[in-house]
Amino acid sequence: MPRDCRIFSVAPRTGDAHGFWRDVCTVADLSERFRLTGVLLFTGNDSLLEPWVAAQELLRRTSLISPLVAVNPVYMHPFAVAKTIASLVQLYGRRIFLNMVIGTALSHQTALGDLLSHDERYARLSEHIDIVKRLLTSRRPLTFVGDHYRVDQLQLFPGIAPEIAPEFLLSGQSEAARRVCAVTGSTAMQMLPALLEDVLSDVPGVHFGIVSRRTTEAAWKAARRLFPEDPEDRAMLESSMANTDASWKRRMKAHSEHAREVGDYWLTPFANSRADCPYVVGSHGFVIHKLRHLVAKGINTFVLDIPPNEDEFTNVHYVLKAGDLIA
Repeated sequence: MPRDCRIFSVAPRTGDAHGFWRDVCTVADLSERFRLTGVLLFTGNDSLLEPWVAAQELLRRTSLISPLVAVNPVYMHPFAVAKTIASLVQLYGRRIFLNMVIGTALSHQTALGDLLSHDERYARLSEHIDIVKRLLTSRRPLTFVGDHYRVDQLQLFPGIAPEIAPEFLLSGQSEAARRVCAVTGSTAMQMLPALLEDVLSDVPGVHFGIVSRRTTEAAWKAARRLFPEDPEDRAMLESSMANTDASWKRRMKAHSEHAREVGDYWLTPFANSRADCPYVVGSHGFVIHKLRHLVAKGINTFVLDIPPNEDEFTNVHYVLKAGDLIA
């Protein structure tokens, strides 16, 4: 019997606008075919497409999956987020998932005139989530007085049915992020650690990539073909580290300096600025064992970085199905 897991793929990284949209469409189509829950769509000054635009196209071209839209309060007022969700639900009748973030490059934050500290941005995020939830789940006008938002008799038309209300994921790794998860009831996410024993028992979501084949040798051959070492890409990471206050990114950077490869735990895609997460590389049997171990530790939400081609999705689908994570 398959477990009750949500599994999202990820819109891939690329600096080419045409290639980005092509890859997003490929990932959406393959995620639908292989019965995943949805696709994570990033936001940011440097994102090549507004994620809400991509979300609507994803809903239009598929019939089952849902967008997992990254939302940063610096870009959208909570009313605009709630209105967009209600509109998409009305048009397509599917749940919208939200990946709530505060992170953007420090230079982008300055360019936008957003001078809040790291923890203050999480306080704002908490208020943002609260307002979006209340607007979508109540028929009564909302009055809210906080440190970052104030609304007076604000009402959303139309509302949405409670059974299709959005779910909130929160990917921050700091204490401030964990506090917001607890207060708002959001699903806490974590990056996969090198040792599965370090998976936090109270965090139900995990983010990592997978390259798997029938044998270990074949898996590593495929992984190194997909993510070859590139000194120029490594230089990009060094530059970006001076432009971030993200604790998870600093932690992974430190790990990548120590060892880019710890058994099956692989940080070369991160070190080369080709992924925001570690990868697990190994045989089908090995990866299936890893997945079952994570589920046994209470993980039920997976954000999986999967390269945008059919071979990778076919192999990931095999290990997910064999591990009873999907039907």
